[in-house]
Amino acid sequence: IDEGCVNGFAPAFTGGSTNLQAGAYTTFEASFSRQDTDQEMGGLSVTLPPGLLADVGSVPLCGEAQANAGTCPEASQVGTVDADAGPGPNPLSVPGKVYLTGPYNGGPYGLSFVVPAVAGPFQFGLVVVRQSLRINPTTAQVTDVSDPFPTILNPVGANGQSNGIPIKLRRIDVSIDRPGFTFNPTNCSKLQVGGAITSTQGASSALATPFQVTNCTTLKFAPKFAVSTAGKTSRSQGASLAVKLTYPQGPQGTYANIARVKVDLPKQLPSRLTTLQKACTNAQFELNPANCPKESFIGHAKAITPLLPVPLEGPAIFVSHGGEAFPSLIMVLQGNGVTLDLVGTTFISKAGITSSTFKTVPDAPVGSFELNLPEGKFSALAANGNLCSVTNTVTVK
Repeated sequence: IDEGCVNGFAPAFTGGSTNLQAGAYTTFEASFSRQDTDQEMGGLSVTLPPGLLADVGSVPLCGEAQANAGTCPEASQVGTVDADAGPGPNPLSVPGKVYLTGPYNGGPYGLSFVVPAVAGPFQFGLVVVRQSLRINPTTAQVTDVSDPFPTILNPVGANGQSNGIPIKLRRIDVSIDRPGFTFNPTNCSKLQVGGAITSTQGASSALATPFQVTNCTTLKFAPKFAVSTAGKTSRSQGASLAVKLTYPQGPQGTYANIARVKVDLPKQLPSRLTTLQKACTNAQFELNPANCPKESFIGHAKAITPLLPVPLEGPAIFVSHGGEAFPSLIMVLQGNGVTLDLVGTTFISKAGITSSTFKTVPDAPVGSFELNLPEGKFSALAANGNLCSVTNTVTVK
């Protein structure tokens, strides 16, 4: 055969939400396909735009053994898949189902794609392809990393021999359509669905399709912010700070999520320089935050989100990055296998005002967030005297 031979790899890809209303529940659809003359598809990874998330806490997770066997309960189903296989202009189309699973291959959650290998009267069992759902600790973006796609079926005949049947996978259509599950970002900027698809011969093709939701201005924005400190302070124990941010409850798509936060502390609560000097190095933090010096742990943070069955909580740590004048404040929030790092840039003005700026906050709904910086030998903040003492107020125009 010297015509129409495999000579490249240029798969097609489309993906996006069927409902473009910002923050609203939506079906997410994606399609991957190749021509006969392309190399066969071997695997893929897809990175969703930030804020395109799912209410995983509302779905009972399929167990590991069931996910591998393709026997997940219907309660765990979150979508459907159609696989087209075979050469020529009319490949065989076989429908299947998509189930949400627990931790898999480095991700706190996973997907199990189950497709019956049925062609007319011939039944060759189930084809199961597992997926790992990994979460970016800074943006909360979800990346789906697939196991290799099967390229051949191996049914065992009556004689005990294995007779390989090439699959020739041509197209995969995925629809995550469980009601009240997937929802849009509350950011109307131009984003994209990206990733990469690989061939069985080692070729790789980048995936990218534009993504943008609409009507962000119709969303409400009504966070409430409260801060307090203990009035009595001391030179040895420093000062405390308790921060609580709450957000009103409402149907999905009612409120815009928080994008960034800047907090300026009063001059009476300056940063404690002796504590800043005990910051954890970035190299140690990247290796394992738990092994940072105990003096760099300055408090505790807790976030409650309706997406997870448990709170996200963990330590607040001073981390020193090369080239920065002051250490960053990083809150390591963990729960249900998910880890998020909220990174705040610290700045101290010439007037002694300390500020923390969180330039990137995950585009995700939060019911409440609490940060407690206690007093202690290595408290984050210092204070000069009793904060409740009478002061003179001068009004100027």
